Amino acid sequence: MPEPMKPRALTYTEMMNGGRQQMDEAEHVREQEVQQRVDALEKDVDQLEQALAAEAD
Repeated sequence: MPEPMKPRALTYTEMMNGGRQQMDEAEHVREQEVQQRVDALEKDVDQLEQALAAEAD
């Protein structure tokens, strides 16, 4: 599993050229990726619950 990305300091150029916006976009992308992983895990849990329920019948 890859290490979580650590926030980095902005360069002077980024600070002068709206680097905060770039960082916000990067954070948004990371949040979307995390949400996709959460959705996939929830789907896996649902499938496991269904398999266990079918096994109990």
